[in-house]
Amino acid sequence: MDAQSALKLPFNFKIIPVSPTTGLPNNIPFLAMFNPENLSITESLKWSRDEPAANAGAEALYQGTEPRSFTVELTLDGTGVNTNGVKIPVTAQVLLFRAATSIVDSTDHHPPLLIVQYGLFICKCVMTSSTVNYTMFDLAGLPIRAKLTASFTERTPKSLGGLLSMLSSPDMTHRVEVKEYDLLPLLTHNIYKNQHYYLQVAKVNKLKNFRKLEAGTVLSFPPIAKK
Repeated sequence: MDAQSALKLPFNFKIIPVSPTTGLPNNIPFLAMFNPENLSITESLKWSRDEPAANAGAEALYQGTEPRSFTVELTLDGTGVNTNGVKIPVTAQVLLFRAATSIVDSTDHHPPLLIVQYGLFICKCVMTSSTVNYTMFDLAGLPIRAKLTASFTERTPKSLGGLLSMLSSPDMTHRVEVKEYDLLPLLTHNIYKNQHYYLQVAKVNKLKNFRKLEAGTVLSFPPIAKK
């Protein structure tokens, strides 16, 4: 395959291995010959119920958000029928995919960290599983078409993940601008998941009338002491 023929291929979906230290590409990316047939993105939230099991009115308490996961389905084709006559063996495409996603690096001692990009969808992630389903063979028994399904989990650097957790934690001081019709108990519940701290918040902010908040006022919600 010459360079001119390669330019005819619509390489849109990309899987790019990156360095864990610099975040820059450090290996040959995998470029899908066709756009994905499916791209499914899953988001999961963790909730708990601290109330006794017999209490029908137990309230769900937010614990955190799991990393996003997504699954993509790609077509691998070695016939050249749908690629302007350009033929790339399916076995070679599978090897390129494995080299980019799952082969353990001898230096880092773990599979590659990845950036997956398709249009406006860009995600730092790692691959968790892949399945290659061979669907067509030539007379010699070599695969000439396959379906590749791969699943990925989003990754967030520890420093950034810790920062995001701190910013949403009741152990940090929050400042909230009051909007019209806001109520102090409701704002307190939004921050601490417990409205009963509103008197302490009123005292900290030296509110003379906590029942009638003035729009535009910035209230401070300090860390709470846990018993």
